[in-house]
Amino acid sequence: MPRSHESFKHESLQDCDSITKYFNALSEGFCGGTLSLSTDSKRLLLKPHGLIRLEVEGKRKDGQVKLSLHFHWSEEAPGTEDAAEESLVISSEEQG
Repeated sequence: MPRSHESFKHESLQDCDSITKYFNALSEGFCGGTLSLSTDSKRLLLKPHGLIRLEVEGKRKDGQVKLSLHFHWSEEAPGTEDAAEESLVISSEEQG
């Protein structure tokens, strides 16, 4: 049975190559059903499955940029929430 409350938070400066490696690990974890988040002193093991709610937010203000990705799912039963009404496109190319 999952613990009632566990959390993991990490913040650091990384270059684009390192960020790409983290995204690749996230992709493999979602495909394989296991995500392990860890540092030397803490660890959180997650088991994504079923429908997963995805939230994407991008902001630019006064020369500062923020990109947030959030994933939500239930451990008890596969998600049955409605999918977003609009299709999401994430691209590495400029769109006109």
